Amino acid sequence: MAEKKGIELTRTDQPAEIQVNIGDTKFKPGGRPSSVRLEQDTAYVYLVIDTSASMRAGKLEQAKKGAISFARDAFNKQYLVGLISFSSNAKHICQPTHDIKVLEPHIMGMSTGGSTNMAEAIKVAHYHLHKNDKTQVIVIATDGAPDHKRNALKEAEKAKADNIDIITIGTDDADQDFLKKLATKAELGKKVTREVFSQAISSASNLLPPPKSIVKR
Repeated sequence: MAEKKGIELTRTDQPAEIQVNIGDTKFKPGGRPSSVRLEQDTAYVYLVIDTSASMRAGKLEQAKKGAISFARDAFNKQYLVGLISFSSNAKHICQPTHDIKVLEPHIMGMSTGGSTNMAEAIKVAHYHLHKNDKTQVIVIATDGAPDHKRNALKEAEKAKADNIDIITIGTDDADQDFLKKLATKAELGKKVTREVFSQAISSASNLLPPPKSIVKR
């Protein structure tokens, strides 16, 4: 973040006192200058991966490859990355971490089977993310429609109400209109051909919002 430039005069809580700010350095009447800087706070993202039976035929392998690439880029952006899979039930696999050696074995260990309980997966991610003072994101990768669209949309709205952003990525079998409704913004709901599913998941890191800033003295 660029340093502030110029001189700023700010009235303090004390009558007839003026605080002088020169760039990022503050001078109070009768006091010493104090240096203040802004740093990026830690942010959190959950990869929520569809592992239903329809993800066979190489789609899950593409999702795994894309998830690992996504995580590496997210780490560089000050994100901790967690992992949830969903088929007939959601499974919380890995708490948010900044270590690819911890996350990668969990990603590679996912297997297919069952239906598509996306609503439960969003609910689980929401439960583990619920940190209102942090930047929080859910990235959903799927190849089809959920078992219950209405329930999935309801859980997504609850998460968004708690300042959690949702990014959705679907293959050509997925319902694009549904993906756009599920996402925080329509442009965060993507549908791609299965041949570039891995690349689309990896590129979702470019859609992550910048982590919030915190003041350091």
